[in-house]
Amino acid sequence: MKKEILNGTHIPYELSVEELGKMLSSPVMKDFSLACEALSYKEDIAAYEAMKAYINDKDKYRRLYILKTIFRHPNAAELVDFLENAISSNDTLFVKNGLIVISEYKIKVSDSLLLSVVDKHLPELYTAVGALMMLDISEENYASLTRVFSKAGRSVQKEVIAEVLANHYLPSKSKELFELFGCDRFAKIRLLAVKIAMEYGYDLSPFLSDKDGHVRALANKSVVS
Repeated sequence: MKKEILNGTHIPYELSVEELGKMLSSPVMKDFSLACEALSYKEDIAAYEAMKAYINDKDKYRRLYILKTIFRHPNAAELVDFLENAISSNDTLFVKNGLIVISEYKIKVSDSLLLSVVDKHLPELYTAVGALMMLDISEENYASLTRVFSKAGRSVQKEVIAEVLANHYLPSKSKELFELFGCDRFAKIRLLAVKIAMEYGYDLSPFLSDKDGHVRALANKSVVS
């Protein structure tokens, strides 16, 4: 959603690219951030080029703000190297925000790099694992996704990865995913197993006495109906 206010200040979308370009050169980070927000929604190439000039800025927070905003511009698709370098960084600020950019703007990066980055930083990630949606569909990536899913320790991580698996590998992997989700410790994941069972005709009996009321209710409702 397009912001109107940033840190209590109106974002100057009405200013020209030239005026916003001058704000980028301000020593004040607030001015730089406001200019990035405004420029990122201008479709002309001059706005993009003004922002692109800062992808290698010596100030990491300026590089970070460019990372978070420049990919709104269609021309930024060429900046895959910039994005891959960001997620390859040891700085989790760049890793997390780079993964969010991949997820939000559907930027294709190296499958092997994306998997290794998520695997390495998994304990620190939440919904940023949604970047895995950009993986190609393949047996190798399926195996990698199920491994990362099993390694994930947070419900929100598993929910997002489960969505990726379901979107990419149903119905071909329905039995495997039913079994994987059905033995998970998180109720929301077991609910997904029940939904798969309902759609593809698998045995719901293990869920009829599930310790979670929502899982039990859905399973029993299906059996009754």
